[in-house]
Amino acid sequence: MATEHVLQVLVTLTILLFAAKLMARLVQRMKQPIVLGEIIAGIIIGPFAIGGLLLIDGRPIVMLDETVLIIGEISAIIILFVAGMGTTPKELMKLGAPSFTVGALGVVAPFFVGYFVFVSIGIESLHVIIVATALIATNIAISVKVLSELGRLQSREGRLILGAAVADDVLAITVLSVVLTMVRTGNINPNINGVALSLLQILGIYAATLVASVVAIPRLLNLEIWKPHGSTEVAATAACFAVSGAASFAGLSPIVGAFAAGMAVTASKAFQQIRQYAEKLDIVFAPSSLR
Repeated sequence: MATEHVLQVLVTLTILLFAAKLMARLVQRMKQPIVLGEIIAGIIIGPFAIGGLLLIDGRPIVMLDETVLIIGEISAIIILFVAGMGTTPKELMKLGAPSFTVGALGVVAPFFVGYFVFVSIGIESLHVIIVATALIATNIAISVKVLSELGRLQSREGRLILGAAVADDVLAITVLSVVLTMVRTGNINPNINGVALSLLQILGIYAATLVASVVAIPRLLNLEIWKPHGSTEVAATAACFAVSGAASFAGLSPIVGAFAAGMAVTASKAFQQIRQYAEKLDIVFAPSSLR
């Protein structure tokens, strides 16, 4: 029944939130990044550990079904939306080349190191490529929260790391699309021209998403129709979800779109108002510092 499903989701979220904050407090007392405690809490309380051993009516007390995973995806979108507000488009342009270089190295180095290591132990070529591709995955959200906790998110180094993480994510999608084509066709020798074209297409889509966001979102938020209390914040949230959805539809990660939407908000007249609102959302949906 739908009611039972809602109850299971609510129980799961309740346990995960309490466990995450309690473990965050514990690791903070040990002078460790609180995001580490929240990751550990997820491992311990997750459905493959304690959460899977404790049963209610024969079902695990903590489950990771499609609904919970979607809420997790929304959390990541909010994290990157707030992070994007710490960087203006002009600042991103200044760090564009260094960020792209670092991001590219973050894709190339793990891929080829993993490839040659697994080839040396005798794993089949196609399997090696799949495993090597898995090694290039990054978690931008964790990078954002660690930098935020250290108070370095808006520093030049923090913006460089964040820009590199976004570039890494975009490039990783290119590699993944090529590898999926190889898996479907069984051809382990990809066409170089095809790879280059795929890269250019994805970079073009990201650039178009960023430009469209920077042009459209500030104009939307500056309209006089957002006079009722809370209307501007709701419009900003809707714009974030719209750009994230458009990015996902175009083959990018939705969090890349959220980051672009956050940067676009910095040019609106209501920026400070929206930022204060988004940071409150961040407290609930994302790992946050315990003061």
